[in-house]
Amino acid sequence: MSHKPQFSEMRDPNNPDRYLVTYADLITLLLGLFVILYATAQVDVGKYREFAAALGQYFKATPDSTLIGGGAILPAAKRTLPQPILPTAERRSLDQISQELEKTFQQQIQSNLIELERTPSQVRLRLRDKLLFESGKADLQVTAAAVLDSLATILAGLRKQIIVEGHTDNVPISTFRYPSNWHLSVDRALTVAYYLMQRGVPERFLTVCGYADQRPIASNATPEGRARNRRVEIVIEEPEANIPTTEGYIRSSITNKPAS
Repeated sequence: MSHKPQFSEMRDPNNPDRYLVTYADLITLLLGLFVILYATAQVDVGKYREFAAALGQYFKATPDSTLIGGGAILPAAKRTLPQPILPTAERRSLDQISQELEKTFQQQIQSNLIELERTPSQVRLRLRDKLLFESGKADLQVTAAAVLDSLATILAGLRKQIIVEGHTDNVPISTFRYPSNWHLSVDRALTVAYYLMQRGVPERFLTVCGYADQRPIASNATPEGRARNRRVEIVIEEPEANIPTTEGYIRSSITNKPAS
């Protein structure tokens, strides 16, 4: 049978000085702490100067710099931090925009799917409806993505007024979704404008219009003429003097003239 030690035999309840052991341990720990604090507080001046001199030589500090104990102020280096690259607004002229559009959509222009017109005050890009939509609908076809993506790339950085116009022929439409050609023309223009806006075209420069069959460019008496009239036009022109936004008018940011 194993004999369990009796802890009561190891303790002396009648010894009034047993607290001295704990007190002595506490004093020893405090002494060690103060010795460590004192040791770390002492700075070896010689080693510090050697270290500072080495750093000063590496960074080519002058003898009177604060790094090696002088009273001078370290001169600030010019362009120490990289300068931020701020986006700059593109100032392309209408002629440059017209040339870029003509080069980008050369194939579609030759196929009569896109028409490009340059007037003294604007650039007008006409997109045939069959390039963008199915008949009587305003949902973009898959084939429209490539054209509109290329167009958005050109328009994204411009500070020009961009008007998206929807046009139809004179054949009446009456469906549950589109009671008239007015509804269809506006919805088509809005669909194209929103697509461009999602791809970086500034929405504060966008305007959406629907003209139904009121502005034909060909006779509606022939199928060919009606096909030309069913279109979405992108009009690019210089911005107006005052363009309203959610933050007020932005005249000075566009014309580079101080706001009156």
